[in-house]
Amino acid sequence: MTEATFPTRPAPSPALAGGGLVILMPAFQEAATIGALVARVLDAMPGTPLLVVDDGSTDGTGAIAEAAGAEVVTAPANEGKGAALRRGMRAALARGASYVATLDGDGQHRPEDLPRLVALARPDRIVIGSRRRSPGQPAARRRANRVADFWVSWAAGHAVADSQSGFRIYPAAALAELARYEGRARRFSFESEILIDASRAGIVTEAADIPALYAGTLRRPSHFRPVADIARIVIMVGGKLLARGMDPAGLRRSLAGRRRMEQEGRNDASP
Repeated sequence: MTEATFPTRPAPSPALAGGGLVILMPAFQEAATIGALVARVLDAMPGTPLLVVDDGSTDGTGAIAEAAGAEVVTAPANEGKGAALRRGMRAALARGASYVATLDGDGQHRPEDLPRLVALARPDRIVIGSRRRSPGQPAARRRANRVADFWVSWAAGHAVADSQSGFRIYPAAALAELARYEGRARRFSFESEILIDASRAGIVTEAADIPALYAGTLRRPSHFRPVADIARIVIMVGGKLLARGMDPAGLRRSLAGRRRMEQEGRNDASP
């Protein structure tokens, strides 16, 4: 699959016709990439506010982001991705955001794909930039993501494509109860847990296919630890399922949805 498969400038979403989008990038020790990423985001989404949460960096990440044109929110110390996201989400909501777009600060996501996600935004859905149909993921990461997708989809009660992707558009309604996550969900489990909680409030997920950028594109190893972080996610999901009697109906819906997604993928791949 080549990059040409992923168009980048669709028509804007009717849900965003009046504005209300804030873009958020959590960043920790990203001095090598953050300046260029900020410039690309501002070029891809001109006029849209961009917040960079400097999560306790010591390499000048925040100063570089600010010089490139972002508004910087600074954490007093490194608190983890989940906490950085919540800090930025609260700042975005305080600005009156109706939607919050998130992407990582390490270059793993193409800012030029933001319009594709924005085009799918609706008040009752979280849009996820999904790498499910793109080659390039390391085998260990792909297997870990599939495990997480199975459990998150089960607890959410519908098939979630690429539950570990941080490239998303959240409607404000999905962020209404951020305080419930304080003191836990510090790292990557927050992004899984919020999908489950949102689905139980009637907010489902929609996938926008994006390329997977790994080898030769990132300046540093990922902060994601496949074994430890997936274990935390599975434990969190298991607790939610136990509280619902293991939710067999949710399992059936998620598996049916997964089969539909796989069939769509086969159909799209057919000549």
